[in-house]
Amino acid sequence: MRRKLSFIGKIACIALMTLLTACSSDDNGTQALTLQVKVLLPEGFTGHGNAGQKVTITRNGQAYTVTTDEQGVATFLGVIPDLYDIATSWEITPEQYTEMTGKEVQNENYTLSGGLLKQTIATDGVITLQTTAAVKQSLVISKVYYAGSKDLNNKNYLAGKYVEFYNNSNDVVNVSGLYFALIESEASPAYLLNDTPDYIYIKQIFRFPSTGRTEIQPGESLVVANSAINHTPFAEKEQDLTNADFEAKDTKNTNNPATPGVELIYTAYSTIPSMNLVQSGPCSIVLFSTTEDISTWERVYKKGSSTGVLYVKMPIKYVMDGVECLKYAAESIDVTKKRLYDYIDAGYTNVQAVSGYTGEVLYRKVDKTENGRSVLADTNNSSNDFAISDNIKVGEYK
Repeated sequence: MRRKLSFIGKIACIALMTLLTACSSDDNGTQALTLQVKVLLPEGFTGHGNAGQKVTITRNGQAYTVTTDEQGVATFLGVIPDLYDIATSWEITPEQYTEMTGKEVQNENYTLSGGLLKQTIATDGVITLQTTAAVKQSLVISKVYYAGSKDLNNKNYLAGKYVEFYNNSNDVVNVSGLYFALIESEASPAYLLNDTPDYIYIKQIFRFPSTGRTEIQPGESLVVANSAINHTPFAEKEQDLTNADFEAKDTKNTNNPATPGVELIYTAYSTIPSMNLVQSGPCSIVLFSTTEDISTWERVYKKGSSTGVLYVKMPIKYVMDGVECLKYAAESIDVTKKRLYDYIDAGYTNVQAVSGYTGEVLYRKVDKTENGRSVLADTNNSSNDFAISDNIKVGEYK
């Protein structure tokens, strides 16, 4: 049960002996706490790789970071009691992976990451933060626009939705034959996490054309739109999608005959062949690769139902990247409605309106510049990696 704490009155900020600075205008004299976060290596990993790593706690949008000691413990002083997101992430080389696991790998960097969401910090204590290992991907889901906006007559405008993918590596990436999928978006999850830990539940699957080659150069992106036209004459916050690389074609939208279509492999809704990006969320999405025949994957109803929408029961082992887009709630985000496991996305992102129509785009932040190109944040935690903008352009990152 989550306890809501209320603090009234404090004017001054307290400068702490650590990197953490807690400043609260609503403290009401509540005693500041000491929080220790013990970072655990993934199962099967040995050594001291958890030493010297950064741990971040976030409260009300303010982030505080401390580095772990030799025992893998980050100590935060002067913590104001409240709800906090806690996260860590770092990259290791193939050589470090072999040293820590005894397993040989070739040319694959890994990201070790972990996250805890909406943790109630009310007393001094120690919290353990389990990390998981994932191959650092070249191709990432870099932008999701599902909110829609208002047109020039203040009517709901939904035709300009799109998803962007980014080559975050130094090498050319060929996306031919890769899949992306939209996860079921029931008001309550069709299946809770850990109900079936080897699967997630999909409402739509699309594939980049499997014939020929579709290459993305390092530091460049690829756009899939529902309607590859210029939407700006109709709605101020929309984008010119004329140069989108692909369309998820739907005769209900205005299609661009010059834009090739992605292949619709499965849709749970016979009347919706385009991307069913719900303007209010949730709109979680995964990128995956498989050589299996998807038509043989089991179709299931929501847990406990024998009628309704049929979802594809997808083996989670094929996921390359995932972004958890949850529905916004004015008071707090309900993290119990996450569909993705922490090793895919330990956090979440969302637009800032209950009903959408804000023109807000969810996009990966630039982490650094390398060889003249932007490297986007990729810590397997969308709470850290993504930002929100209602004016960022297609192909633009900041």
